[in-house]
Amino acid sequence: MEHYEDAVLCIEIYHSRRTWVKAQEFLVLGRQTLTELRDNICCATDQVMQKAGKHNPSGYILIEDVFCNDLRDPSAIDYSKPIFDWLRNSKDDALEKWECIISGDLQQKQKALLGDPTISHLPHFKAVDMHKTRFCDLQFRLGAGYLYCHQGDCRHTIVIRDMRLFHPEDVGDRAAYPILTFQLKSRVQKCCVCKIYRATKVTVDDKWAPENPCYFCDNCYFLLHYSEDGSLLYKEFSVYDYHHE
Repeated sequence: MEHYEDAVLCIEIYHSRRTWVKAQEFLVLGRQTLTELRDNICCATDQVMQKAGKHNPSGYILIEDVFCNDLRDPSAIDYSKPIFDWLRNSKDDALEKWECIISGDLQQKQKALLGDPTISHLPHFKAVDMHKTRFCDLQFRLGAGYLYCHQGDCRHTIVIRDMRLFHPEDVGDRAAYPILTFQLKSRVQKCCVCKIYRATKVTVDDKWAPENPCYFCDNCYFLLHYSEDGSLLYKEFSVYDYHHE
C-alpha cells in the first residue's frame, strides 16, 4: 500500500467475546498511524481495568508478519517479546503449530501418513512501533482477519474490509479521521428488582437476591444491602461493577 497516503480504509473491529459480532467500523486514512485507530477503539475491558486501577497501556496489532507495539507509555510492556523468545527457543514446536494453522489438522495427518516434499517455513516476523507506523507503510490483504491484543489477553479481530482513493464527497477535514461509521448498541441489562433502571452492580451468591448472579441499579442495591446509617447489612456475597457490553 506504499504511496497511497490519501487512500481511505474501511476497518472493522470485532467483539472480543462474541464471535464475529462487529463492534465498530471506522474510515481511516492511509497516512494515519495505527495508534490513531487504537485510541478510538472502545472495549469494555479497558473501562473495567481502568475502574479497578489496573489499566495496562500495552497492546499490539498484528498485521501479516508485523507486530505493531504500542509503547508510547513508559510503563508499557512489549507484548511481542515473549512471542519472539518462544519462536527463537522452540522452533520445532512453533513450526508444527504454524503448519496446523495454515494446513489444518486433517492435512497434517495426511502428511504424516503419505509424506509431503514441501517444507514449510515460519514467516519472518518483525516488530515496529505502533505510533510510528502508518497504514500506508504496511502490506495487508483486504478481508483478512488481523489481531488486536490489549489488557493482557483481550483479543479482537480487525478486518480491513475496503480501500479506495479519497473522494471529493468524503469529509474534507483530515483531522476528523478516524470517522466512526458503526457502533454496536449495548445490550442493556435492567435491574432485577425494580425492572426499570439499568444495572450498575452484579452480585454473586447473594442470599437476599432473587437471582444468582443478580443485577441491581444503584438505588435497589443500596436499599437492600445497607442500613439507614450506611453500614453493610451482611457480607456473605461478592459484588462487582457491571459494564454493559
